[in-house]
Amino acid sequence: MKDESLELSVEDLLRLTSYAHWIPMTQGLYRTYFERNFPGWEWNQVIPVLIKNKNLVINSKDPRHRALSHGLYIAREITGVRVRIQDEKTEIEVRRIKINSLNQQ
Repeated sequence: MKDESLELSVEDLLRLTSYAHWIPMTQGLYRTYFERNFPGWEWNQVIPVLIKNKNLVINSKDPRHRALSHGLYIAREITGVRVRIQDEKTEIEVRRIKINSLNQQ
């Protein structure tokens, strides 16, 4: 795969992380899910990369995070991510909620 990108919403990540368990992993169920929904992509190109970049957090107690599945969390302000592989380099682009704050005095 060269110069490919994958857009994932928080809902997509919720479904994906439901496969982050030993049963779907050992039975290869995650592969079927990827083949059907994200052809050409593999688990190791997405979830481990998001964990390494701290876009997904394991067992967070931070109230600013929301639970996905199987102990994986994401910041509430994140609405989605774009994973891009170009020339064998992986880049992550994070979409966030835009919050306008008003100074009240």
